[in-house]
Amino acid sequence: MGRISITIEKNLLKEIDKINGENRSKVIREAVEYYIKKYDWLRRIESKLGEVSLIYNPKGKKDIIELESKYKDIIIVSLETRFNNKILRITAIKGDREKIIEFVNKLKGLKNVEMVKLTTISIK
Repeated sequence: MGRISITIEKNLLKEIDKINGENRSKVIREAVEYYIKKYDWLRRIESKLGEVSLIYNPKGKKDIIELESKYKDIIIVSLETRFNNKILRITAIKGDREKIIEFVNKLKGLKNVEMVKLTTISIK
């Protein structure tokens, strides 16, 4: 195995220790592996149908709606519900693969968005 050195925020390090304080390297290795597999999966998406789930702080609603208005050609419908002072929003999407990935990446970059997950559906 190769060896690297990283700098990580203290709060993130505490979260890693909660998962497995005995072996930080293993946790980070598995996270990097997961990230690489996910990135590879995104590059190979063939489906043009799916859904985007996101959890966000209510302060971010305006930015999300504004972004969705720029991608209305791929958005079928969005639904949301509140829980624990957060909002869960599910958006059905259909369209060009590159545009879907672009939309998801822009959602991830919004200030009050805490989690974004893209799920694609393979329909023949």
